[in-house]
Amino acid sequence: MLKLYGFHVSAYFNMAKLAMLEKGFEFDEVRSYPNQEDQFLSMSPMGKIPCLEAREGFLSETIAIMEFLEEINPEVPLFPADPFERAKVRELMRACELYVELPARRLYAGVFFGGTNHEQTVEEVRPQVARGLMALEKLAKFEPYLAGDKFTYADIVAYYTFDKVEKTMSEVYGWDVMSEIKGLKPWRQQVASRPIVHSLDIVIAQDVESFFSKD
Repeated sequence: MLKLYGFHVSAYFNMAKLAMLEKGFEFDEVRSYPNQEDQFLSMSPMGKIPCLEAREGFLSETIAIMEFLEEINPEVPLFPADPFERAKVRELMRACELYVELPARRLYAGVFFGGTNHEQTVEEVRPQVARGLMALEKLAKFEPYLAGDKFTYADIVAYYTFDKVEKTMSEVYGWDVMSEIKGLKPWRQQVASRPIVHSLDIVIAQDVESFFSKD
């Protein structure tokens, strides 16, 4: 039985979990937090979540986990069969991760975790995210999904990327990033309407509310 380590405040844990649910895997969840304890580092060398335990051992890094899931269950594909189209899905995934989520993450401490965002960081992040959105606009098809007419890993990564990025940009800048790209809002509604996504979103919302309401 596969085991997925992490918790729902992590967008990347949610990406891995949705991929497993969409592909029909049976698995156990092990609630875990990022840490630097030796035992956890033996599973996830950077101490990050998610982490996947398989029969063969442990895997960290969300993209690596998704690639592994695809290999062991190709019957429910979340990558296209065509090599070039598969590469285009990976390109979309990386664009979301590196050029939208990664710069926005610099502001998460001040938005989600009670920290303070320095003025210089605030000045730097918006143009970086804007540039990432421009790249995403050039890559996305919205037919109705990001890479075409099939739901793929690109949709999973983007969906949970924008979950936090939208709130961050709105709170810090009063910026509605979902209006920056034509087709982004309908795409998000399309993904959210998938039964598995809808059910998982309810669980995520409950867990996140519980986590942030703790004293």
